[in-house]
Order: sequence, then C-alpha cells, then structure tokens
Amino acid sequence: MRAVRVGFLATLAGAAVVGCGGGDGGGTVPPVLQANPTTPWELMTAGDIAQCFLRPASDSGAEKTAQLIERQLAGAGGNSNVLTLGDNAYLLGASLGYTDCYEKTWGRFINKTFAIAGNHDYENGNSNYFDYFGAKASPDGQRTGYYRIDQSGWTVFALNSNIDASAASVQAQWLKKELATANPCVAAAWHHARFTSAPDGDNATMAAVWDILDQAKADVVLQAHEHQYERFAPMTADGTLSATGGMRSFVVGTGGAKTYAHATVRAGSEKQAVALGVMRLSLSAGNAKWRFLDVDNAVRDEGTFDCRKK
Repeated sequence: MRAVRVGFLATLAGAAVVGCGGGDGGGTVPPVLQANPTTPWELMTAGDIAQCFLRPASDSGAEKTAQLIERQLAGAGGNSNVLTLGDNAYLLGASLGYTDCYEKTWGRFINKTFAIAGNHDYENGNSNYFDYFGAKASPDGQRTGYYRIDQSGWTVFALNSNIDASAASVQAQWLKKELATANPCVAAAWHHARFTSAPDGDNATMAAVWDILDQAKADVVLQAHEHQYERFAPMTADGTLSATGGMRSFVVGTGGAKTYAHATVRAGSEKQAVALGVMRLSLSAGNAKWRFLDVDNAVRDEGTFDCRKK
C-alpha cells in the first residue's frame, strides 16, 4: 500500500487546501499553496472508478478513463488536478481494490489527486480508503473525509455523504463556518447524487447541506454514485427548478465501473449520457467551463456558466 509521503501538499500542482475539518470542526491547517492562482484551474473529475472484477487492471474501464485523463492533463498545464467523486475502488472496500486496480490505473495521478469517499469505500469500515489516500482524502489526518480546496478564485468543498450531514451535524456546521471565508465562486462535491434520473431516484442524504450551500449562493455540485452522466439545471434543496437561484449539478459516475441506463428523466435534467468518461472543469475567477468527454475523446456535453453574485 502506498505510504503517505511527508510534505505531499507541495506536490499538488496549483491547488491550496485550507481549513480542513476535524472531529471538532477544527483541525490543523496545512500550508497554503497559491501556484498560478490567476490562471484557469483545470479539474478532471469522475467517480465510480476502479472495478476490476475477473479482469486485469489493464483491461478495465478505469484504465480507459485513466488514459483519457492522461491526454487531458498533457494539455492542461501545471495548474491542474484530479478530483475523485467516490467509489474509488470496489471489492468490499478491501485494500486489494486500491492496490491492484486503482493504483494501476488512476494511481498514476496520485500526486495531483484529491479524493472523496463513496459507499463502497466505506464497506467493512473505511480504514483501507484512508490508509491508501492518506492526506489526499484527509489533509488534517482526522479522517472526517471533508475539507476545502482554494484555487483560481474558487473554493471547492469536498464533502462526505457517508456520514451525518444533517443540519445540526458537525460536518454541516463546519461547512457554514467555512463558507464565510470562501472564494467568490463555490463548488461542492460528494458521492451520493441528490437529484438523478437513475432507477434508484433522488437521494436526500445531503438535502440539508444543499440548502446551506444554496443559501450561501454556491454555484455547482458534483456527484457520482449512479453509473451514468447527467446535468441538471439550477435547483433548490427540495428539487424545485429556480430561475433566480438554486445550484446547478452534475452526476459523473462514469470513471470506470460498468455503466447503466437512466430511468424516467427527472424534471430539471438537461442532459443525459451513458458512457465511460471524465468531466473537465476549467475554473476561472467569476466563471466556469465544463466538458464531458468519453473515452473515445468525443465531447458528449459542454457549456459555460457565470458564478452567482454573492
């Protein structure tokens, strides 16, 4: 298993991690990095990744998406990172899923990676997930699984949908506090999709967190869990379409695990795709550009949006 290297933060090109959550809502604040803070921050993201059942990693969907990320990073420059959206490895959360599948595919980008946990990472406990990713998933070492990243005029809140996220939870109260010092543009990312056209339907686990973010006029939410791609129009916490407020959201559960079809298209869904792929976000001060690419380099969805006025 990969050991956590001392001083790993210095190897995370072009990103700053600050104000990490601890068990008491506090925790040690790691060094602040501001490499190329005025250039667009290129963020490659997807979840549901390393699934190597009865096949070698080299023949897996995760290898196909890893090759796609390699191609994108090659042209992205130094101000770029990879953000996982959970279910990083399968096999009931066993260490073999990380060392024999994730490590051989997306592990190639470990020095540029920020990790978020999914339900499969929490199967049989979460120790293998945190042992493998170390500070990439828990910068302050408290293993809460939530933290913030600041770069290029954006704050990205990496949150944990596997633990208590009710309005009174430590995680929610930490988020409220951190939002007060967030950058003008705000994104949040977690595993379980709040809104989805997948067969299982919406997941209310993060409804209170969604409302906290929306009240702070956050801009976008990134999720996975459902093995498909979907883009939603701005919505409030209860799923109401909003022409004057609300947050747009994406479901990007296309990182390598076997995909499946959407069911009835939910109100607010603007685009659906069933294909292995990765979303590339170009984050600049005041705005963002997204592009969802499949493993054959085809652009399945793209667009831009301006950040909400705070």
